[in-house]
Amino acid sequence: MSFTFPHRLERAVTAICPDIQARIDTPRPDIIDERSLWWELSCCILSSQVPYGIASAAADAIAQAELLLNQATDQVALADALEDILMHRVELDDRPVRYRFPGLRAKQLAAAHAAVYRREAGLSALVQGFGDASQARQWLVKHIPGAGPKQASMFLRNAGITYSLAILDRHVLNYMSEVGISDHTQPYVSGMSTYLRLEQSLREHATRIGYDVGLLDWAIWIVMRADKEPNMELDFA
Repeated sequence: MSFTFPHRLERAVTAICPDIQARIDTPRPDIIDERSLWWELSCCILSSQVPYGIASAAADAIAQAELLLNQATDQVALADALEDILMHRVELDDRPVRYRFPGLRAKQLAAAHAAVYRREAGLSALVQGFGDASQARQWLVKHIPGAGPKQASMFLRNAGITYSLAILDRHVLNYMSEVGISDHTQPYVSGMSTYLRLEQSLREHATRIGYDVGLLDWAIWIVMRADKEPNMELDFA
């Protein structure tokens, strides 16, 4: 699959939006359970500069230990326990791999745990306590180490909280450049003000197409990955 012209790329993205909309419209719990919420937040933090498959496997190992569900855990002791888990190899495609940043991410997750429980009785209570998704993202960016606007938006989307925020990863940024709605040339976004400006550009593009921005960026991610990896199967999971 290769897109020579911007309009072909936009058409390809628009074509799969109904399938993603159908998946979103499938009934699901209003808020997923506490264990799953911590898995989603862990995975978002662990996936920074790390392939998603490795981050997901590491999040599985942490979830299995149920360390983040204990409100009374000491932050230093929690960081040590998390680092011990992340130091062990995880299985990915039937082969053992090491997680790249065990010490740093363990400290970030322990600090995130402390920040959540200082404010609420858990992640579920936290995400339900904000007036809107933008407020929730702002709090996460401010109080959760390792969670920039992209990671915070990903957590809120994957947890089923909102589709009104954009996840501006390199695939989405490349798409925005190729279809002419952005002149941003870096594969990442530095700073909230730049993120909000680019997000608004994508939101206006999404409105023109007729879908929520959080649904559109999901479609973009699928199509742009398929363009770079021709043998990849389109997956809406």
